[in-house]
Amino acid sequence: MQLTGTEAQKERVAGIGRRLGLPMRDVTPATWRRFVAIFAVGAFGFLFGLLSLMLLIDPFDTGRSPIRLKEGVPQQGPRTANVSRGRDPAFDSAIIGNSRVQMIDPAVLTAGTGIPFVALVVQGGLPKELLTTWDWFMAHRQKPPKAMVLGIDGVWCSDDLSKQANPFPYWLYSLSTLDYLQGLFRSSSLSGLRNYFSYVIGQRPQAPRNGFWNYESVYGVGTPEQLAHMRGELDKPQGTADVNLGTDFPAARAIAERLAALPADTTVVLVRPPVYITGMPEQGTPAAAAEPVCRDIFAKLAEERPNTHIVDWRLDRPENRDPGNFFDHTHYRRSLAERLEAEIVAIIDGKRAAQP
Repeated sequence: MQLTGTEAQKERVAGIGRRLGLPMRDVTPATWRRFVAIFAVGAFGFLFGLLSLMLLIDPFDTGRSPIRLKEGVPQQGPRTANVSRGRDPAFDSAIIGNSRVQMIDPAVLTAGTGIPFVALVVQGGLPKELLTTWDWFMAHRQKPPKAMVLGIDGVWCSDDLSKQANPFPYWLYSLSTLDYLQGLFRSSSLSGLRNYFSYVIGQRPQAPRNGFWNYESVYGVGTPEQLAHMRGELDKPQGTADVNLGTDFPAARAIAERLAALPADTTVVLVRPPVYITGMPEQGTPAAAAEPVCRDIFAKLAEERPNTHIVDWRLDRPENRDPGNFFDHTHYRRSLAERLEAEIVAIIDGKRAAQP
């Protein structure tokens, strides 16, 4: 191709060509067209090959590949790991919610009821993400679940179901192959592929199959100074950021639709997790006025469907006034989680005691 521009510009381009070993003044239009064609075919071929490899390897274990190199997925965040857990046929029932139900150990529920439970917990998850997780789990059941435990904290009272606090890979949970293929075009997919290969050859540990993660080690509380700081923070009222003073509760409607789709013999337990007393709405505030309205909405859901129960620890009760039970206003210790587990097991076994 004949270079255009001033002689100085031509010389600079030619100089670049010489450094690259390319005789720029000898390049013809046909050469450029051939180069562009080869580059385009190569680029698309590379992308197609990479996409085909990811489809075949299925690094997030979505079940879309006919092959499976190894059971489960490598250690990773729950937003992606739950895709594999949610379709694991070893589990008949699920605990779904955010970190407010994270301390409920599925192994304890399994031991107490004889029903294999998996925890599909999304830290920081809002209703839209948790409902998506619910739908994924249900879509991969050969038989209806025997029990479903759903954490209903304050965020379920919002009037906006579309709210999103953190990124969530909806494409991984989509039943549409097209959505999945579009979602694969991102750098995190390549990271997932690399991590999966590391896992296959034994360089990375497996993500906990039943999804349980005890966050007590994260808080790392042990010294008197740490305890004093924690209790000082607990003494401060937390306030309520999201107050719904209206009459529209879209998350409750969404749950009602899903409950209606379950067979009557599936036990449903709606858990309102414990909140330290200073994390509850202060009396006389709009949040305090909204609190019983939302509580009644979900209580009504439980009343309207047989075999549906409320475990309500979002109350002023002695356990929620004991700072020794909490790390912060909404994250509690195993000692309190064990009380919740016992109540859930009793419900599923039909031996629930009277509510306090």
